[in-house]
Amino acid sequence: MNKKDLNKICNSLGKGNFSVLSKDIFSELDLREIAEMMQNRAKNSGFVFDLINSIPIQGREYDWNAGSIIQHFDTRSVIDALSRIQDPRLYNSIGLSWVLGEFRNTDRIITDFLYNILKKSLDSDAWWRAAFSLEKLGLDEAVSLLKMSLKNTVIKNLDYHLANLHDKRSVVSVLVLSNVDNIEHEIYPKIKSTFINSIDTRVVINCCWLIGRLKLIDKEIYEKLVSLIYHKDYELKYYTFFALQNNATELLRPILEKTLSDKDPLIKKMAVRGLLSVGNEQSLTILQNTLAEETEDSVISELTRAIYGLKNPHSRERLLMEVRTYRNENGMISDESDKWYRDPSIYHLFSEAEDPENICFDLINSKLRGRKLKNPIDLATGTGRMIWQIMEKTEFQGDIIAVDASQQMCDFVAKTVRREHRYTRKIKIVNSTIEDLPKKVSRNYSNFIISSFGFPSRISNEELCIKELKSIYKILSNDGLFFTIGWDETFNDELNRMWFNYIPDQIVAEDFEGWRRKRADSVKSPRNCNLKWMKKSLQVPLQFPTLQESVQVMGYLFGRDAASYIIKNGKAEWTMSLGITCNTKIEIANIIKRYERNRNTNRSKK
Repeated sequence: MNKKDLNKICNSLGKGNFSVLSKDIFSELDLREIAEMMQNRAKNSGFVFDLINSIPIQGREYDWNAGSIIQHFDTRSVIDALSRIQDPRLYNSIGLSWVLGEFRNTDRIITDFLYNILKKSLDSDAWWRAAFSLEKLGLDEAVSLLKMSLKNTVIKNLDYHLANLHDKRSVVSVLVLSNVDNIEHEIYPKIKSTFINSIDTRVVINCCWLIGRLKLIDKEIYEKLVSLIYHKDYELKYYTFFALQNNATELLRPILEKTLSDKDPLIKKMAVRGLLSVGNEQSLTILQNTLAEETEDSVISELTRAIYGLKNPHSRERLLMEVRTYRNENGMISDESDKWYRDPSIYHLFSEAEDPENICFDLINSKLRGRKLKNPIDLATGTGRMIWQIMEKTEFQGDIIAVDASQQMCDFVAKTVRREHRYTRKIKIVNSTIEDLPKKVSRNYSNFIISSFGFPSRISNEELCIKELKSIYKILSNDGLFFTIGWDETFNDELNRMWFNYIPDQIVAEDFEGWRRKRADSVKSPRNCNLKWMKKSLQVPLQFPTLQESVQVMGYLFGRDAASYIIKNGKAEWTMSLGITCNTKIEIANIIKRYERNRNTNRSKK
């Protein structure tokens, strides 16, 4: 836009004709010049107040232009305007939701306004941008905030959201519902087809973001992305670079290097981020030369980070930790199923980090008072941690029985037994569910059965809990004891807070306390089958020896947002609030009798 046209616009604005900003979305450079000219012509606070106050009555183009102009004014004038304008329609403003993050100011007026957008906005684009502004302010991870805000709603099925990709809430819902199976077989084919064939710019933009976030690039997708680099739609151009930078390969490196000379600061930043992943020595030199000439603060920040990422070993290691977790959107823990058993090596690291001083088992051992165990059984043994505790700390006769429903876990234990020569003591490995175990061992077989986070296999299914308890009853000898180690069922600890923050479960709650209470209320009695507490409120750590192992395991289990949080905070330890149950065979018999009696009574009433 030439100087004459810019002057006309500023003259109109000076006369209170704000509609001149509603005709089209102007370039970032033109909006900056308009802002500088208006700073010389108008009182900052009055102009900014009028600019913001007009947002609800103007169109989408005005909204975006106004936000871009506001970023060049003093933050205090914006805070003053927001404090005076109590119009809830502003929660639907895309421009405000974006620009408030650009100020890097955590004034309460700004942060409250952004959190209110997340809670109250009817515009999914404003909702989206508010989360990313809060991330820029260092308060929360954007995608985690968006996922969390959806916990206050009932998410529809995946097909619905894949059919409504024009809406940012559907885009985030696709993330929430994604897992290692449906990404390959449902999400990737649908996103690709929509991206290649859609003529709706909003849909193509959202597909770009999902392609970048989920790393769904292939040859056809790559070719279309490259064709969109110089698209006239500014937002589409931005998200095209987002998709490319997150799927950056050596083929893209020359394009990214060339884009460093782009006039637009946002596009330049996207190119810098892409080079952070694929840059080489030549890229490093180009980045350093660009830094020497750059005047835009936000680009300078990105350039500095990229140079350190390519040059500094510590920064490079941190970057590599992030990259390794990026493909694992939600992690393997998605509900109370056993999907995370797919990788025994990860489960083993998690198991070893849990209660590393074995306080829970030592309490159980003290309860045994030196009694000789007969055919001790570890239910849902996983990678075998409890059987090693039994072997090292108790006297037993017969066999140690390691039971697991996963053949992979059984194979892992068998390899450990052979590798460490543990076959010098009798260990039997049984691939079985708890319910089917009586078919594989005889009645009254064991006087000691233990399960650490394995009983019941589905705590929400009371009928299955009792069926599994009946199996325990059949194989437990008359003088036997049955122990479980697991949550104390208050779910009030740091690890459960991680679950609330990063696991897309079906519990609708506004905050952790509400979620925790609902989860606790869903468990009607200890282990949901009236077992007896031996000890509760055991505060033990989940403690990893290194940050790298913490990121590897927790990123795998909880997903990429959790991994980013761990890297940012250098976190390698969480508290767990555990409980131990202990029951005799007679007590188990009484539990089963009461359950059957109550069930029969309920049936007769019907």
